[in-house]
Amino acid sequence: MRKIVGIVLVLYSLLLGFSLSLPLVASIAGPKVTAIVAADPATCSSAIGFAPLAGFPQRCDVTWTTEKGPASGTLYGKAVDSLVGGVNKPKLAVHQLGNFAFTTPVGNAQLMMAFLAPPILFLGLHALARKRRRRHRGGGLDLDFDDDDSDSADSGGGDSDSGD
Repeated sequence: MRKIVGIVLVLYSLLLGFSLSLPLVASIAGPKVTAIVAADPATCSSAIGFAPLAGFPQRCDVTWTTEKGPASGTLYGKAVDSLVGGVNKPKLAVHQLGNFAFTTPVGNAQLMMAFLAPPILFLGLHALARKRRRRHRGGGLDLDFDDDDSDSADSGGGDSDSGD
């Protein structure tokens, strides 16, 4: 059960990382996209699932313009909805990160989940890690503070003296 939970957490964190954390990083570090040209609006795909919190966002192969010049790649996010043939000014903020452009996360829930993606990944990896159990091997002090007396020396029953 622990491995299944770990796998689910890792996969969910990767989904959140792609659909929310990367766009957040792009909005902080990437240049702002000022114009978008869709190569073929008919080939743009719609969202899978309930993006961005539990699915993949829309995507489209486009060419965009930033203050650094034109670039081409893939656009992810809600900005794909407004694409038609020709040059479009994005209604929502879109930022470039490498060969990708992302619609920035909007709303408190999306921002919170963008920041929670890395801790969820580490929880999943922790659940997948093998847990080593320490066993107390004879001699020395028994620092096990549980109530069972199975490892005590007087395993006889009660307070009777066997020396009389």
